[in-house]
Amino acid sequence: MGRLQVIILLSCGFMGSVVSWQDAFDQQMYQDVLDEEICNRQLELLNEHPLRRQFLDASAKIPSGILTGNLANFGDYHQCLSIDGLVQNMRVQGKYCAILVPLQQEPIDWPSIPDWNITLPEIPGLNFTTPSPGLPEVDPETVAVVERYSKINLWAHKFAGHNEDDHSRIFPVLLTAQYGMTLGVCIPKACTARQALTHWQQAVPFLNVEFQEFYYRLPGDKPFVAGDYVAIALLSFILLLTAISTSYDLMQKFYFKKDTSEGSDLFRSFSVYTNSRRLLNFSSNPGALDCIDGIRSISMMWIVAGHTYSFTILGYIHNQMDILKWMTDFSSTWINAAPITVDTFFLFTGLLIVYTTVGKMRKERFLPLLHLFYLNRFLRMFPLLAVVVLLSSSLVHHMADGPFWLNVAQSTHNCREYWWSALLHVQNYVNPMQVCLQQTWYLSVDTQLYILSPLVLWWLWGHRRGAWIALTAFTLLALASSSAISYLNNFSAALANFNRVAEFNDYLKYYYINTLARAPPFFIGMIYGYMLVLYKDKKIRISTTNTALLWVLSLLIMAFCLVSIYPVMQADHTAQWFDNFLNSYMRAMWAAALGWLIFACAKGYGGPVNWFLSLKMWKLPARLSFAMYLVHVPIILVANGTWSKTHYFTEGETFYRFMSDLGFTFVAAFVLCLVVDAPFSTLQKLMMGGNKKRPQKPNISEPTIVIEDGRVFKTTL
Repeated sequence: MGRLQVIILLSCGFMGSVVSWQDAFDQQMYQDVLDEEICNRQLELLNEHPLRRQFLDASAKIPSGILTGNLANFGDYHQCLSIDGLVQNMRVQGKYCAILVPLQQEPIDWPSIPDWNITLPEIPGLNFTTPSPGLPEVDPETVAVVERYSKINLWAHKFAGHNEDDHSRIFPVLLTAQYGMTLGVCIPKACTARQALTHWQQAVPFLNVEFQEFYYRLPGDKPFVAGDYVAIALLSFILLLTAISTSYDLMQKFYFKKDTSEGSDLFRSFSVYTNSRRLLNFSSNPGALDCIDGIRSISMMWIVAGHTYSFTILGYIHNQMDILKWMTDFSSTWINAAPITVDTFFLFTGLLIVYTTVGKMRKERFLPLLHLFYLNRFLRMFPLLAVVVLLSSSLVHHMADGPFWLNVAQSTHNCREYWWSALLHVQNYVNPMQVCLQQTWYLSVDTQLYILSPLVLWWLWGHRRGAWIALTAFTLLALASSSAISYLNNFSAALANFNRVAEFNDYLKYYYINTLARAPPFFIGMIYGYMLVLYKDKKIRISTTNTALLWVLSLLIMAFCLVSIYPVMQADHTAQWFDNFLNSYMRAMWAAALGWLIFACAKGYGGPVNWFLSLKMWKLPARLSFAMYLVHVPIILVANGTWSKTHYFTEGETFYRFMSDLGFTFVAAFVLCLVVDAPFSTLQKLMMGGNKKRPQKPNISEPTIVIEDGRVFKTTL
């Protein structure tokens, strides 16, 4: 009989090095509860006690659906942590432990089957044979399935940001994939998994199983840190200000019957009543680009959908083989192409910088007010970003729990460790693999481009020739840098390409979150912004034929940018020149086509497209889009972290979950805008001297006429 071989590589924090996500849990608690003597006594007592059944019942069994890619069984996490009983005056409590069981094990020494000399009756159609005492022979089809399973898990491993040489940088979503089965076992809290499983497997002496401890969990193992108390104090203070301000506003409005223009804007700044009325006021300002509201809202929903699907795929999925097939189907193209929506927002930033600065300010005032140009941008984003970073580093960690809460723990650790790089917008270069709020790499790139924009803006107030030279030069320079990075590195054009997992980390760092590689849409946006400034309040005449051609060309380009991901995702795709072309120019093509759509809608050539994108229903989600962008990933992580079993993926069910994520994101964003963004926006205007009340001047252009007893009187000049 073989002996039990236990290999401890990841020791749950009290043996060896602690990986980064473990810092979010109380590692000292795990060590303090260990007692080898007490453990042995409890295990002996449990041998003859009914409580042992609860430990066995809460532990994992052999997973079903192995051939479809399911190599995980969490057991019953909540049942395990709820075990608390007395066994001969000794208190026995449950502790959850995840173990990794490699698929390649030593041959099991099965006991010989005794010859019972039983003669089975002959049944037509059935042929009884004596079972072989060894392992069954694995057929070629099963081998192929296992190979495909290994491939998709290796892709997911890389996509999660795992680096074999640096365990502190992992995003622990599929860490166990390369080791084999992930099983959750329930043991007495005084024991280690090695002690408990060694003892229990003695009852089945022919087993010879290798495994690795992965992590432990205990009730109350999420310690409150300084950030938690800061978050509670800050949120309590904001809620107190909100209550006082709202009370003041309601008293002024309904008790003293004062007009909105009366009273203090400072005292009213945190009022839910006033801020909700402003958020829900959908009137348009003259010269506003209303179609952008529709594009912004649709793009934001697309981003939430992409992250719902991607974070689902990166979790513990029951049918991973089906995911592998789905990702190469045409039906998944809209998700594989979702990253291009980020370039839509780069386009918006470049366009609106020019449209709101060059179109509303003289060149002589720009340089003296350059500090306000930067300060306004920083202060406009800072309150919401700071609050969400604080929540992600503290209270989000305590919102819920589950057997694989490690995604949230990793996010918590990153925000506790690197909150400053998120607020300073440098995390795409400083700590690219440990970003606080994974999606906010975009804010870092966008802010860096914003800082560089005055190098172009300065030329746009001068002669048109100089302006066009500057715009063209910077656009070509951005395209050249993007092309050089693409052609020198030969990256894949698809972010989630499981066929090229080895290059994912380099692709992410050197291309996907690299400001130089992502700059073309921003400068193309500046070109369209300059065109809108040139022709502001002017009617442009474009023939019907040319308008139709431009629309057809624009729609074809956008369709190409979306559909071109489909061949890249296929296993037989080998055309590297096509990937290099897409990485170099696809994002610029998308920005150029979408920029025409905005320009056409603004100048009266949008037709039904402009009508649809300018509907008032888009205004609220457009106003909430920044807050939605910040909060949707924490919401998805928390929802996925509560999975108590492996998740069975279907496209329809995941779309249903996307709608749920979108709904919660919308509500959370509305609340944050109401109590954080809107108040601090008002305070910013007051601090910078804006929002001052000007005395109303009498209208002297038309006299006021009063008719009394048939006689006419003029009451004004």
